[in-house]
Amino acid sequence: MKAILFILLISISGTHFSQSQAAQPLLTGWERIYIRNVGFIDLPPNLEVQSGTYQEIMNSYYNRLELDAPQLVFQQKGLNTNTSSSFQNYGRVLIETQIGSYGDFQPLSFNIATVTSSEISDLNWNFKQKTISDLSSIGHTLIEWYPLKVKKVNGMPCIHVSYKRQLGTNPVVLVNYYIFQNNDRMHSLTLSYRVSEMTLWKTNFDRILTSFRITNVK
Repeated sequence: MKAILFILLISISGTHFSQSQAAQPLLTGWERIYIRNVGFIDLPPNLEVQSGTYQEIMNSYYNRLELDAPQLVFQQKGLNTNTSSSFQNYGRVLIETQIGSYGDFQPLSFNIATVTSSEISDLNWNFKQKTISDLSSIGHTLIEWYPLKVKKVNGMPCIHVSYKRQLGTNPVVLVNYYIFQNNDRMHSLTLSYRVSEMTLWKTNFDRILTSFRITNVK
């Protein structure tokens, strides 16, 4: 994935610098989580930071797939303590960072106005094919794909990929995946929840997204 992203991201990058916006107000019951060497993001009261035995189980799962575990995971509240009711729903927020060498990626900015429709089309095709392959390798099916967008989130230019996936006959899950370049690293933010549970998750997940800030600008 890195090789594809490196080639395609470099091709659309410019030199225009864009400063991220100031932090949004912290709502009652929410918690601001600071991520080492990244920045911060807000945690709503119906989610928790993955930790303890449940985190060890999930990290073992990633190891079996030969994948690096995410830096930070939010999950439905109660999973860490194995609360039975917490398994009735599904909501996840993942933050991951891929480290390269200085200059592998552009600074945390690019002029999105210079990105051509042809470049977006190429990105869309490559991301879609890679997503289909990755999902298939873990038994999932791509149900619906939404056109890739190059946009700004909280003042930070990024690539936004969105799709629906399904494992067997399990409920369909909506995934929103955001990629931010940062010179010698690339940060990704993934937000996922079941389509059938949209009323439970969407409002909070929208606010989680608008809370995300990268403050460790390289």
